[in-house]
Amino acid sequence: MSDLRNPMSEYRDEFNPKRLDVLAAVREAYSGAWNNAGEMLRLIWLPGVLYLALNVTGAMLLGEGNELLRALIDLATLFLWSIIAIAWHRFILLNEVPQGKYQIRFGRREMRFIAASLFLALLLMPGFFLSVLTDGLQDMGSAAALIGFAATLLAFVSLYFLVRFLLLLPAAAIDEPFNLRMILERTRGNFWRLLAVCILSSLPLIFAYLLLLNLFVAYELPLFIAIMISAVILIFFAIVNVATLSIAYRELIGPPGSLAADMDRPDPI
Repeated sequence: MSDLRNPMSEYRDEFNPKRLDVLAAVREAYSGAWNNAGEMLRLIWLPGVLYLALNVTGAMLLGEGNELLRALIDLATLFLWSIIAIAWHRFILLNEVPQGKYQIRFGRREMRFIAASLFLALLLMPGFFLSVLTDGLQDMGSAAALIGFAATLLAFVSLYFLVRFLLLLPAAAIDEPFNLRMILERTRGNFWRLLAVCILSSLPLIFAYLLLLNLFVAYELPLFIAIMISAVILIFFAIVNVATLSIAYRELIGPPGSLAADMDRPDPI
């Protein structure tokens, strides 16, 4: 990591970006989640229980046609997830262990986290809209093909910046400023590594869901039990994904305070 006491170290980092160790990051994320499972439960048990309950309720409402209620449930789960993710980011990056039985709060920090999440979602919107437009122009021959190519290119560009800007989430969690320039500098050359971390940390989730599906079919488990188990699996692997982003942030951006220190750095002459 760069030495924050030496301003020239920041300039060296711009020309010599670090390379994220993909396997080490995934291994640390899983081992950390497993070894600190008790602390994780203490930190997030109340928002976690509410999050699970709302997820199960939302799954049970699929096909019921109550779109307003489902939208409210989705909004509530978004708020709860911000609380859960921030608690785990801060535990990893700041070693923060809040006191008290009920670790649930919503304030400016959580709003910034949700704002960063919405920004990341908006990055995918242009490619999505072009793809929808392409589907509606399938009878236009070469014009549709050209728009389809543009949609594919735009989707890849959107994914490229989405993956690199994922580190905005841990930055929001530890109250760092949204320094987009520095995040792009520090993640340069790490797009494929960050993407690989996201994919590898999610693969066990896919296998767990396939196993659950096979057990559900083979033993004819009640739907409620299957949904409950899948929700528990989902929240555990979501916590692992939070950990991978915290680890990537620590390795590529630096210790807490790095983004703020960079914004206070004078521009080179």
